[in-house]
Amino acid sequence: MKTRIISGIVLIVLVAAVLTAGHFCPVVLTAVLAALCVTGVYELLHGAAGIKSRAALIAAGIYAAGAVFVLGGYTVSLPGGIGNFTALTVLYAIAAAALTLANHKDFTLGHIVSLLAMPLILGYAFSALESILNGENGIYYFLMLLNFSSICDMGAYFTGTMLGKHKLCPNISPKKTVEGAVGGIVWSLIITVALCFGFSFSGKLLVTLLLTVPLCILGMIGDLFASAIKRTAGIKDYGNLIPGHGGVLDRVDSILMIAPLMALLVGAGIL
Repeated sequence: MKTRIISGIVLIVLVAAVLTAGHFCPVVLTAVLAALCVTGVYELLHGAAGIKSRAALIAAGIYAAGAVFVLGGYTVSLPGGIGNFTALTVLYAIAAAALTLANHKDFTLGHIVSLLAMPLILGYAFSALESILNGENGIYYFLMLLNFSSICDMGAYFTGTMLGKHKLCPNISPKKTVEGAVGGIVWSLIITVALCFGFSFSGKLLVTLLLTVPLCILGMIGDLFASAIKRTAGIKDYGNLIPGHGGVLDRVDSILMIAPLMALLVGAGIL
């Protein structure tokens, strides 16, 4: 527990430093998120899927980093942003097919699907997160994103510890309870009110409150989905980069599930 707390404090300091640097130079934030995306892709493909091919892992990492830079908010305003992402994806699909042929004796269907799909999914999710952070009122939306994911998760943990009786998904995450999930959402609703008034977004309080519930549920789905993958792969954590917390994906699974939808809602002016 001590290691987990110390790592958590260090993470908070690092996140604050990156956000501050990103405020003055957005490309710094983009680069950090691209590096995290590459790490997440490696954790998923190597640690969970069991892909050993160095060429495949490098190609996936290059694509993931490129996707964040090309599709993220920092560069999406440049001419051809979406077109460049499409071209990048097509080139990667060709490379993935070639790498599959080169490793056909060792690759299973799980390897092939993971290599082709997961870098695209993670690249898009991290680029959505980048768009939120580098966009207007990025700090407010980032805190709201943490509210829907981390605050809800912590609220669910403490509520479940005190009141939990009915298991939510016992075969995937035995400690999670229905009562905890409800408690987590209630805590997120409270924080939503505080953030809306604290950042002068009271005009959107009603719609934000209405969206808090489904976005919190989406975060829970992301957490359980990541846990299901780990159980299927027979691993406890995606990595050991963060002492006491596991890997990058262990910390951002629910955030990455919420970020793409939230980016769309923010872009449409709904949130």
